Amino acid sequence: MNNKNYILYFFVTILFKLSDKMYVIAIPWLIYELTQSSVSTGLMFFVQTLPLIFIAPVAGTLADRFSRKKLLIYSASVQGSLVLFIPLLHQFDLLQIGFLYLIGFLIASAGACFNVTNSTIIPQLFKKELLMRVNSLFQIIDTSSVLFGSIAAGILISGIGVYSLFFVLGIAYLPIVISLLLLSMLHSFSPNSKKTSWQSLKEGASYLWTHPILRSLTWLIFIVNIANGSLVSMLVFYSRDEIGVTSTELGWIYAGAGIAQFVGILLLNVVKSSRNTLNAMVVVLFVSAIGIILTAFSWNWFSLMICISIQSAPVIMFNVLNKTFRQQIVPAHLLGRVNGLVMMIGLASLPLSGFFVGFLSEVVNIRWIFLSLGILSLITVIQFRRIGNKRKINSSISESKLSS
Repeated sequence: MNNKNYILYFFVTILFKLSDKMYVIAIPWLIYELTQSSVSTGLMFFVQTLPLIFIAPVAGTLADRFSRKKLLIYSASVQGSLVLFIPLLHQFDLLQIGFLYLIGFLIASAGACFNVTNSTIIPQLFKKELLMRVNSLFQIIDTSSVLFGSIAAGILISGIGVYSLFFVLGIAYLPIVISLLLLSMLHSFSPNSKKTSWQSLKEGASYLWTHPILRSLTWLIFIVNIANGSLVSMLVFYSRDEIGVTSTELGWIYAGAGIAQFVGILLLNVVKSSRNTLNAMVVVLFVSAIGIILTAFSWNWFSLMICISIQSAPVIMFNVLNKTFRQQIVPAHLLGRVNGLVMMIGLASLPLSGFFVGFLSEVVNIRWIFLSLGILSLITVIQFRRIGNKRKINSSISESKLSS
C-alpha cells in the first residue's frame, strides 16, 4: 500500500469527519441561541439537507470533468472560509439569521461536493485490491466521528463558547488542504471537458440506467432507504410510545447498535471479488430487512437493541460494499456522475419516508408500519437477487473492465 497516500488520506478523512460532526452540533446550537425557535432550527436542517440531494449529481459531473484532487482542495477551502466567516460576522456585530441560512446552505453544498469527490477519487489513490479495506476504514472513521465529534463539540462549546468553536473548525481546514496538496495520484484518467455539463450529466444517467446491475441496485437502495429512514426517524417515538424505554435504556439501544456496526465493518475484509461483493450486498440487506420485521415484535429495550443491531449493522456493511462495487466496475471517467446520482436517489427517500410515516403513524399502529416496510424491503431484495443472476453479473463486470 502507498503509505504516504494512506497516511495523508486518512488524516484528511479523520479531521474532516470530526470537524463536520462538530459543525452539525454547533450550528443548531447557535441558531437556538439567536432565536430560541424550533422552527428556525428545523429550517436550518432543511436548508442544509437540500444540497445533499440536489448538489450531489452536479458534484459528480464536476468530478468527471476536472481534476478530482483540485476539486477536493477547492471544496475544503470554501468550507473552511465560510465557517470562519461566522465568528467574523459576529465580531463585527453583523451576524443575522438570514446570513446563517445562506452560509449553512453554501457550506452544505461544498460539503456535498467534497463527499462525492472523496468517494470518487479513492480508486486513483489506492490499488484495486485494497479498495474494500480502504472503504471499510473510511466507514469506521465516519461511524466513530459521530460519537467523538458530538462529545468534543459539547466540551468545546461549554469550555470556549460556540463562536470560538467555529473559529477552531475553520482553522482545522488548513491542514486538510495542505494534506490534500501532498496526495499522489497512482492512477489517472482523462477528464472530458468538451461536453457541456448537461451532456455530461445525461451521459452518467444513461450509463446508470442502461447498466442492468447498477440500475437495479439504485432502485433497491431507494426502496430499502424508505424502510430504513422510517425506522430511524421514528425510533425514539416507537421506543417511548410503544415500549416505554427510559433515556438510559435508549442510550444503550444506540450504543449496542454502534458496537454491532463496528463488528460488521470488521467482517467485510473477507470479501475479495466483485462477484462476492454483490452477493454479500444481497445477504446483508436481507438480514437488515429481517431486523426491521423483528423490530415490530420487540417488547423491551433489550429486545429492541438486538433488533436495531440486526437492522443497522448490515446497512453500514452495505454502504461499504456498495461503494466498493461501484469503484470496481464503473469506468473512471464516469464514476463521479454515477456516485452523485446514486447519492441523490438514495438520500431523496430518507426525508420523504420520515415525513410520511410521521403522519401515517397517527392513524396506523407503528408496529404494522415497520412490519409492512420490512416485508417490502425483503421482497425488493429477493427480486434484486433474481435480476442479478450470475450471467448478468459477469457480463456487467466484463463490459465495465473493457470500457475503463
